[in-house]
Amino acid sequence: MSEIPPEIEKAKLSDAVTALKIRDFRRFWFAGLVSNSGGWLQGIASPFIMYEMTESGTWVGASVFALMIPMALVGPFAGPMADRLSRRQILLVCEVLLGIIAISNAVCWWAGIREPLVYIGINIIYGFVNGYALPAWQAYVADLVPRDVLMNAITLNSTQFNAARAIGPSVGGVLLAVAGPGWAFLGNGISFFLVFVTLLTLPATDPSPLAGRTDSQLSQFAKGWAYAKTQKTIMTGYVAAGLVAVLGAPLVQVHIILFSEKVFQVGEFKFGLLMSMYGIGAVTIAPWLASFGTKFKKSSLLVSSLAVYGCGELLLVSTKIYFIGLLSIFVVGCAHLVMATTTNTTLQLFVPEPVRGRVMAMYLMVFTIGAPLGSIIQGPLADQFSPRWVVAVMGTLFLVAAGIFAISGRAATFDFNEADN
Repeated sequence: MSEIPPEIEKAKLSDAVTALKIRDFRRFWFAGLVSNSGGWLQGIASPFIMYEMTESGTWVGASVFALMIPMALVGPFAGPMADRLSRRQILLVCEVLLGIIAISNAVCWWAGIREPLVYIGINIIYGFVNGYALPAWQAYVADLVPRDVLMNAITLNSTQFNAARAIGPSVGGVLLAVAGPGWAFLGNGISFFLVFVTLLTLPATDPSPLAGRTDSQLSQFAKGWAYAKTQKTIMTGYVAAGLVAVLGAPLVQVHIILFSEKVFQVGEFKFGLLMSMYGIGAVTIAPWLASFGTKFKKSSLLVSSLAVYGCGELLLVSTKIYFIGLLSIFVVGCAHLVMATTTNTTLQLFVPEPVRGRVMAMYLMVFTIGAPLGSIIQGPLADQFSPRWVVAVMGTLFLVAAGIFAISGRAATFDFNEADN
């Protein structure tokens, strides 16, 4: 683990970028910004070409399902792997494979292939590889920083992802309008190789306590689940993540393209801007959360973020004015950053190191099962009833969920005493 520089020991709680003073984390952070920006180039191109080929919300939802379900299926193997092997080595292999797969999208598009099933097939392969990368990525953050700046590092890691969510779709919208989706796919592929080069400069981390174990990965995963299900704090995080995945993730993955086409009736650039506002909202709230998040109860942050998420979705369905739509996506982005960072930080601080990879893999599995499940349900419903009706129902359910979390005391499990862990 990296040594704490003297300047960090004197850092104030109001310092929102404390973790970036650690050189290795700083390199990793900027590499992630590049990679995730590239990922959002593909994230905007993929639903665009699917809708262009099919004009169907169902097909858009199916493409998301194909991308994310494989990530869930490999979770029982990827989590134990992140606990037993070098997380850096896992990431090095995955970055190369993901780069090759992303570039294959560009090659297919430039070759004139317009069969939706081809791109769904590529999404399935991409999802399997990404399923191994994500738990290692999440757990690797804790390898690069001391525990006392972990919340700041996780906040910054979430900020990086959402800054990419702001940058990538903006650039992607321009690329779609000027050069076509093939260039967006190519940009994503190149970004993975840039991360690979950065990872080569980072030091090897300490061996895992489980490195010498010979029992199967499934056995280790089962033991991790046996531990997790006895911990109310962990299960609360999983339930919250599931709500955001099922109710909220389809807003970006399915509905924004449908709102752009059917409600706001805007072109590629304004579609990209709508996608970007989600990340812009998250980036805007991140400095406040990094500076002052520790001064609030985590239960309060969790409940308020779920409620604001719902309010943002209800604001979106209340208007046909594009700029109010931008504001609503901005609000949802703020809420998502607070919820994701609060939950991620709570889990990382709560769990012991030997099960960190498995607990985080299960956390990611909740997202990677819930998001495609929500998309495969909400896509056809949007075709049948309209995206505005579907999003209105989801926003209302967010408000109901926030009330249940607060009244039942479920959110209060986030307010554990860290010194006891």
